[in-house]
Amino acid sequence: MFFSASLLSYALLASTVLAAPSSRGKTSKTATITTTGPTSTATSSPPLSAPGPAILSSNIWAGAGMESPENTYQSVTGTLVVPHLQPATGGAIEGIYGGSAWVGLDGMTCQTSLMATGIQFIYFNQTILANAWTEVYPNPSVDITSMTVNAGDTIKLTLTATSTTTGTAVVENLSNGQSSTVDITSPSPLCLANAEWIVEDFEEGTFLMPFANFGTITFTDASATTRSGSTVGPSGDGSHIINMVQSGRQFASASCAASTVTVDYLTSIPF
Repeated sequence: MFFSASLLSYALLASTVLAAPSSRGKTSKTATITTTGPTSTATSSPPLSAPGPAILSSNIWAGAGMESPENTYQSVTGTLVVPHLQPATGGAIEGIYGGSAWVGLDGMTCQTSLMATGIQFIYFNQTILANAWTEVYPNPSVDITSMTVNAGDTIKLTLTATSTTTGTAVVENLSNGQSSTVDITSPSPLCLANAEWIVEDFEEGTFLMPFANFGTITFTDASATTRSGSTVGPSGDGSHIINMVQSGRQFASASCAASTVTVDYLTSIPF
C-alpha cells in the first residue's frame, strides 16, 4: 500500500501537501468499509434496527458513523484537541506522517456525495503543522487559510446542510478565539443518511500518507441534528463503530458513548 521513497522525495511531498492544499482531497469515498463479527467479515451493513453499535472496519477511517434513512440528518458537530504527533510506530524521527480528523454528512452509505469539515495534521522532521479545511466529494478540499491551528488547540467543528446541495461549515478555534464560516456547494445531492466523526489516514493523489501516531483523539460534545429537529448522539440508533485495518493489521480502534467518540492509535506502517 505504501511505496518506497527517499527522504528527499518525502520532503518534496511535504512541500506539496503544505503549499498546495487545494489540490488534494482529505476525505475518501474509496474507503472500504465492511461489517465484522467475532468470526466473520461481511460486505453488507447490519439492519438499521440492530441493537447496539455495529462494528465495522475500514482501510483508512476510524471513528463512528450514524446510518438512517435518507433525509434524516441536517447537521453534525464535535470538538477535538489537535494532537501532538509522533512518528509511526518504528518510524524515523526525521520523516513525514499525517492524518486528519473531521465531521461529515454522508459518505458511509450514500453513494452520491460527502460533505465534511475538519483538521489536517502533519508531522514533518519533528515539526507539527495543522490546518482547517472543508470538502464536498468529489471536489478537492479547500483550506481555510484565515485560521491558525496548532497542536494542542481545541477545535469545534460544525457542519450544517441547508439543502441537499448546499451547506455551511463553522470551524472555531476555542484556544485562540478565531473562527471561520464557509458556505459549501455540492455538485451532487446529499442523501442526508449518515453523520460521522472520523480520524482518517488520508491520500495525497494516489499516495496514502504514512499514518502518524496521534495517541488518542476524542470528539467531545458530539451530536447530530435531524431535519425534524431532534438531537442524537453517536451511540444512538443506527450507530456504527469503525476500526481502521490495513493489510490485516488494526491501525486504530474506536469507541463511542452518548456524546463522545474516541479513536486510539495502535500502530501503522512507517516508510
